[in-house]
Amino acid sequence: MAFTKIKNLLKKRIGFHTDTVGESSIERAITCRLDQLTISSEQQYFALLMDNPKEFDELVEEVVVPETWFFRNVAPFYALRDYVSNMGASGVGRVGLKPLKVLSLPCSTGEEPYSIAMALRDEGLGEGEFSIDAMDISKRALTKARRAIYGKHSFREPGLGIQEKYFKKSRSGYQLLPEIKGHVSFSLANVLSDKICPVAEYYDVIFCRNLLIYFSRETQKIILNKLYTLLKKGGVIFVGHAEAAQINKKHFSKLGMQKSFAYRKDSIIPALKSSAVVKQKKGTNSEPVGKLKDIYAQLVEVTKKDLALSEKIKNPSVKRKYNTAKSKVTRKGFGKNSTWQKVEKFIEIAHYDEATIACEALLKNEPEDANGYYYLGLISNLRGSTNVAESLLKKAIYLAPHHQKALGLSAQIAEVRGDNENSEYYRRREQKARKKNSE
Repeated sequence: MAFTKIKNLLKKRIGFHTDTVGESSIERAITCRLDQLTISSEQQYFALLMDNPKEFDELVEEVVVPETWFFRNVAPFYALRDYVSNMGASGVGRVGLKPLKVLSLPCSTGEEPYSIAMALRDEGLGEGEFSIDAMDISKRALTKARRAIYGKHSFREPGLGIQEKYFKKSRSGYQLLPEIKGHVSFSLANVLSDKICPVAEYYDVIFCRNLLIYFSRETQKIILNKLYTLLKKGGVIFVGHAEAAQINKKHFSKLGMQKSFAYRKDSIIPALKSSAVVKQKKGTNSEPVGKLKDIYAQLVEVTKKDLALSEKIKNPSVKRKYNTAKSKVTRKGFGKNSTWQKVEKFIEIAHYDEATIACEALLKNEPEDANGYYYLGLISNLRGSTNVAESLLKKAIYLAPHHQKALGLSAQIAEVRGDNENSEYYRRREQKARKKNSE
């Protein structure tokens, strides 16, 4: 009887769904506290929980056992870098512009928010260009996070080299360098009862991985609605692989990065519909279907505000010389033709066939536009064809040596493959390109 009351109390106060972790885990946590307090009965302990908030916190500490490490399931961090690079950051996270704001919830012992900071530093963002709010319900975990000293168990992702780059070896373990630690602010918070942020649409990025699995469906909806309110339009939320099914597809669009479980909050502009382009028939290759003018007729529905493209569609017989200005890489990594932003939208919602058809159709008219080869390379990489992706990216870089996004993606592919030499080479070029494109 008392055990059931304690379970219900956990659910009421922190929304904890005990069926997720199993009753045996709750029983072990209660037994541990009974032994430490030398209390003999669960009924007596329940009475203590009702009168003593500090003891309730101690029980939560026993129930919530953190399991985390740096760059856990590394794909989301690569996706974060690519997302920030693609943002360019549309006015976010660059010198003289508004800083990128990130939320890590729950942050546990700090490995996740510090991994985010390292990823953003590797992407080229520096001091003052981003900030990370890290929150957790566990005081014990937050104490360790603020201390920022970690043992070998926290470095389980192979081949990252972060210990040498961002840590200093000490007697107690690996001490995180101040340049990373300074980007993160930790605070105690209960996602259900506390006001996480004073204003709506505050965060550009939210990491909320492996939290929802501990709650009932009803509580999951409450949490997701709260996070939706905190996230800016066009912002991205990362969840755990077991939580992706709970994302409301009416409010979020899949980002389209493999194994990242990332979802973009839809803005006022509705997501593009696949019916706006010619669909590829089964069993055919990725060549455009039908005549070029028919493809153009379909594309104009997607890009009707793009006057330049509309003019080409109206006069398909007029041959135009290649205009170098159209493939000039802007600070955001896009060409001036906004059609490529439409192609990117298809990629973000994982409509790869439509994106491929659109790219190839536009390349028919502008065969030397580096953006086309970049996006085809991105699509190939998302589909797992890294060799094809690298070949296409090399062509993009050949046509536009300062194509920031092509350089960044090439570096990521090389890094995943373990080719540190080429990864560093492309990173150096990417940084130079970023500097040049911002001039």
